[in-house]
Amino acid sequence: MQMYSRMLVSGAVVLALGVWSLLANNRGLAEDSAGVRGEVQKVADALGKGDADQAKKLAAGIAKSAETEEIMGLMAVRRANSKKPVFGVGAKPGAISPDGIEALITALGKRPDKRLIDKNAEALAALANRVEAIALVISAKPPEKDEGQKKKKDWLEWSHEMGNSAKDLAKAVEAKNLPDVKAAAAKLGSTCNNCHGVFRD
Repeated sequence: MQMYSRMLVSGAVVLALGVWSLLANNRGLAEDSAGVRGEVQKVADALGKGDADQAKKLAAGIAKSAETEEIMGLMAVRRANSKKPVFGVGAKPGAISPDGIEALITALGKRPDKRLIDKNAEALAALANRVEAIALVISAKPPEKDEGQKKKKDWLEWSHEMGNSAKDLAKAVEAKNLPDVKAAAAKLGSTCNNCHGVFRD
């Protein structure tokens, strides 16, 4: 009888842990699909399907409702227990290092890791696709007027270059061509730095 009771208790504990895990995963999925991160992912999905018109329409909607810092912040490093919405790199947090879009682009622009690219080409192509989506959103959110060095023309030019470099990076990663990966990532990083140097307060 005592053994039967222990088995019941053990079964109840296992069941409770299973339910908790399921709820936690579902909550994570809900958080991923909600907010600015989820909206930008929809733009990336539309671009991935070749639906440029839909991507542009979605990007314009995000540009109206989200702050620039919030959009660009999606490229920051993903940290454990952080509530800040970011994409990270790959599905599993910490599996790819550095686990942040901007940081990994910088690393790829300096010294591409062949093993990293061979093993994670799909995740890196998704990274580039998300950068292209972010660039599209940012291009729909230029300053209303020129202010000193902050010129609307430059904003649009740099966001356009960002999107094109992201496309080049995706192609290079999919082809696993290290020189092209390095060139595309370096150009993307340079474009970001040029823009940040003028527009980041």
